[in-house]
Amino acid sequence: MGDAPTRSIESVAWMERNLDASVSSVYIDDKKIIAGDWNGMLTCWSRDGDKLWSTELGDRVAGIRLSQDQSMLWCIAGRDALGLDYENGLIQWQIEFDGSTDLINLDEGARAWIVSSVYDIELNDFIESTISLIDNSGNCLHQHILDERPWSIHPISKGKSMFGLGRPRGGILELIETKNGLQEKHESVNDAPVLCGSNAIPYCLGQSNGMIIKISESVTETSILHEFEDSIIDIENHDSQIIVILNNHQIIALDKKGSIISENVTEGIPEKIKTLSEKNGYWVSTLTETGSTLELMNQKHEMVVKILAESRIRDIAHSNGISVVGLDDGRVIAIEQKMLGRRIEETQQYDEDGDVRRSDMRERLRNLRK
Repeated sequence: MGDAPTRSIESVAWMERNLDASVSSVYIDDKKIIAGDWNGMLTCWSRDGDKLWSTELGDRVAGIRLSQDQSMLWCIAGRDALGLDYENGLIQWQIEFDGSTDLINLDEGARAWIVSSVYDIELNDFIESTISLIDNSGNCLHQHILDERPWSIHPISKGKSMFGLGRPRGGILELIETKNGLQEKHESVNDAPVLCGSNAIPYCLGQSNGMIIKISESVTETSILHEFEDSIIDIENHDSQIIVILNNHQIIALDKKGSIISENVTEGIPEKIKTLSEKNGYWVSTLTETGSTLELMNQKHEMVVKILAESRIRDIAHSNGISVVGLDDGRVIAIEQKMLGRRIEETQQYDEDGDVRRSDMRERLRNLRK
C-alpha cells in the first residue's frame, strides 16, 4: 500500500484569516466561523470568509458554544463567562469567577455547566475548582466547590452532568440538580486522575494510568472498556467506535466492547482528535519540532493525507464539510473537504508505480466518503 501524500496547510487552505495573537479556540456551524485568541479578541466570519463582527472579551478565549435556539453564543474567557448576541457579537451579560474559566458545556435546559479553577503558582497545582450552573440570562443558579480540577464535562440530561476529575480523588463526579441545590455522587473507579473525555453518550473517560472508563447515565453504571500501558491523551466517539490517542504516539480504534480494531503510530506527539460530523473520518493533530501535523484518517483508519503546519495547532472544529484549524501564529485556516480531495488527486505524484499509488489513494478517498 502506498504512503499517504504530504501537503502544506497553505496548499490545502480554502480560507485563511489572521488574528493578532495565538488562536485559543475555534468554532464553526452551518452559518458562521468564529475564532478567539489569547488576548481575548473574538472574531466572526461567514462560511464564505466575509468578516461579520469582532468583540473584545478581555482575556484568552477558552471555549465557544451556541445556544439551542441559535440566538446566543456562550463563551468563557479568562475569569469570565459571557453571553453574546450571535448575530452581532454584542455582549448581553458577563459573570466573573474567582479563578480562570476552563471548561463549558451546555445543559438541555438552555443553561451551561462551567468549570473554573484557582491555580497556586508556588504549589504548581490547582487548589480549588468551582462547577457552576448558569442560565441564559447570566444568573448563577448553583455552585459546587471541590478540591480537584475537572478535566471534562459530560451533560446527561437537564440538571444532570458527569465530570472527570484530576487529583486528589480522580474518578467520576456526578452532579444532579435538586430543589436544595446540587446533589453529589462520586466514584473513584481506580483513584487515577482523568485526563480527557469523549464527546457523546455513552461517554468514555481516559485516565492517566491508561484505563478507559465507559459511563452511561449514572456513576453507578460504569465499566472498564480497555486498559493500556500508557496515558490517554485524547478520546472521541466516532460513529460506533472509540478513537484513542496515547502518550506513546499510538492511535487506537476500539469497538463498543473495547476490542482493538486498528492501531497506527504518529511521528509527532499526539494532542487532539476531531471527528467529522459526517461520521466518515477524523483528524489527529500532533506536535512536532517544526510545528504540527494534521493527519486525516478515513473510515478504515487509513491515513488519507498528512498536512504540515509550521506552527502549533491549538484547536480544531468541524461542521458540514468544513474543518477550521486555529494556529499558534494567529492564523485561522478553513479546509473544505471536497476541495481537499481534489487537491490530493490533482497533485498525486507520477512515478514508476504511479498507477498503483493513485489507485490506492482513490480507494482511501472513497473510504473517507463512506
